Amino acid sequence: MMQFDYIVVGGGLAGLYTSYKLSRLGRVALVARASLEDSNSFYAQGGVAAVTEEQDTPTDHLKDTLIAGRGLCIEHAVKVLTEEAPQRIEELISLGMNFDTQDGHLALGLEGGHHHKRILHAGGDATGRMLSTFMIAKVQENPSITILDHHQAIKLSLEEGACRGVWVYNESSHRIEFLGARAVILAMGGAAALYRPTTNPPTALGDGLAMALEAGAELRDMEFIQFHPTALYAPAHGSFLISEAVRGEGAYLLNARGERFMLDKHPLAELAPRDTVAYEIFHQMQLEGSKYVTLSLKHLDAEHIRRRFPTISRHCAEIGLDFSKEIPVAPAAHYTVGGIVTDLYGRTSIPNLFAVGEIASTGVMGANRLASNSLIECLVFGKRIVDFIARETPPYGRFSRALYVWNKTL
Repeated sequence: MMQFDYIVVGGGLAGLYTSYKLSRLGRVALVARASLEDSNSFYAQGGVAAVTEEQDTPTDHLKDTLIAGRGLCIEHAVKVLTEEAPQRIEELISLGMNFDTQDGHLALGLEGGHHHKRILHAGGDATGRMLSTFMIAKVQENPSITILDHHQAIKLSLEEGACRGVWVYNESSHRIEFLGARAVILAMGGAAALYRPTTNPPTALGDGLAMALEAGAELRDMEFIQFHPTALYAPAHGSFLISEAVRGEGAYLLNARGERFMLDKHPLAELAPRDTVAYEIFHQMQLEGSKYVTLSLKHLDAEHIRRRFPTISRHCAEIGLDFSKEIPVAPAAHYTVGGIVTDLYGRTSIPNLFAVGEIASTGVMGANRLASNSLIECLVFGKRIVDFIARETPPYGRFSRALYVWNKTL
């Protein structure tokens, strides 16, 4: 048995950031099923949504999120996200995170469902990798954090109805071990790797959701799985995400006749919310009996596209495609919208158990996640969990539904 003050399960951005913030309060165990580089966060291309310029406002960000969520968002949860997002970006920059800049200002991209350019990115289309690598370094150099990678969480331990720790399988010793703590924070991601095709790594199997459900935690909105509209269609090479930011730079979606079929489907055309674009692509595929549609960039500046999207350009070149011309794309399972029900401080229906990131249902996503809201949700609610723990003493009670009322007003 190993005893810690806090256990964070999950090595993506939510787990990394929350561990880093918790380390000022005590000893932290960061448990990861594989390596810290094997997460959805690490492979995220698009960026981080936050208001960072004067002509945009958190209210505008909130409105875009509510519209994308199809009336199922909890409005005050979205308000927390959009109002606190700029602070989290400022914090990252003060810690040394380098986002892409242009003419001395943050370079901002546009993605589906957004009415303003508010997507920060790093390394062009390598935002997830660069942000995750940045936080991995912060965690690795922190003496208060013990990294237990290649440890698979298999069961939560409850005593008198409260979470007291977690049982894990140690792949190195082939032993089941118990880790005890005053609080456990689940940051294990979603379940989109259960589908084919998927943009997720093979570890995103929903085991954290199942573990929480078995322990008695409440889940919500599990019927909502978001399919990203544009994954590269290359069956011999597996699925590969083509960032929404590509359409934000002006790429077109074409049917078999070379027509832009989104023009009369939504006022934002190719930049409609993800569920709309994915549905219309799938509908075109059904009408034509095809397995993909075409993403066309040949009308754009080829050199700019290669600079802006180096990861995608390189991957396409490796399999014989010219990304600056046209590529085949089709929808793929991408994000688990539902999850473990939490309040605005990450508390679940089980005392001492918290959840953050894709595994959590904070009320922000509704029925359909707005592009690039996922990474910023990790930061905003990770910080709120730590702030709550810092000012409370264990046991940390379950949230009260009387204080967490549904608000579906758009």
